[in-house]
Amino acid sequence: MQFRVLCASLIGAGMLAFSSSAFAWGPYGHAIVADIAQERLTPQASKAAAALLELENHQTLDQVASWPDTIGHVPKKKGGAPETLKWHYVDIDVSHPAYDQARDCSDHACVVEKLPEEIRILADTHASPQDRLVALKWVVHLMGDIHQPLHAAERNKDMGGNAIHLTYFGNNANGHMNLHSLWDEGVIDHEADLHVGPFYSIDPARAKQEADRLGALITPDEAQYWVQDLAAGNVHDATVNWADESHSLARSVAYGALPANKGADVGKAYTELTWPIMQLRLEQAGVRLAAVLNSALSNG
Repeated sequence: MQFRVLCASLIGAGMLAFSSSAFAWGPYGHAIVADIAQERLTPQASKAAAALLELENHQTLDQVASWPDTIGHVPKKKGGAPETLKWHYVDIDVSHPAYDQARDCSDHACVVEKLPEEIRILADTHASPQDRLVALKWVVHLMGDIHQPLHAAERNKDMGGNAIHLTYFGNNANGHMNLHSLWDEGVIDHEADLHVGPFYSIDPARAKQEADRLGALITPDEAQYWVQDLAAGNVHDATVNWADESHSLARSVAYGALPANKGADVGKAYTELTWPIMQLRLEQAGVRLAAVLNSALSNG
């Protein structure tokens, strides 16, 4: 049975009008990150996460991984939170080498600033269980977002590549294919054969299968290296580093390897270069998410 990313009430609120370019990684990518992390939770963190998820009759992290995308695209009067859309990304122009808070996120409403905030709420045992559950959902999701290169970059105000329309192996997705959506799910769809169904539904077993494949490729040394910036205990510094990683990859690969001609068709050459990077970023996001959850939920 397919896992419905959108609940029936939000479908009725008009979510279906939005194209896949509105999301980060797409529901499969976020589920994969969550599944990689799930397998790396300590027994204590796993128990604490399960207790929070049970508040809404969920059992696993992948079931809530795309919830922030859902609420962001529903009007406030219908129970949504459109004001949170800015939390999913940080627009650092490719003319700049790295993140600068005063320039790129002066209102603190971007992924670099919001992810540490949600981690603090999740770790606060004095916060209500419902508040901690909401924070858990955000942490799972934003950890994926910050590792998507085009969620930490833009070029000439193109909204992270959303304004760069192209075709992929000759397919323009009925006019919706653009550079951002290509990174969100176009390449994942093509290379991993993970096709998002109606109403953004996915097959959780297929997502888990891909997560297990990627998880098996992660060496202990890699996992240890990827969480080194958390060792100092400053989560904000770590999120800045992760955003800068994404920004660098966007500059050099997502934009840098793109054909110069407008509306170009991209295919084999671009995929061969970008797919390994996408897999790496999904792996890193999953490992780092597990480390963050293990720390935040260490006290129950």
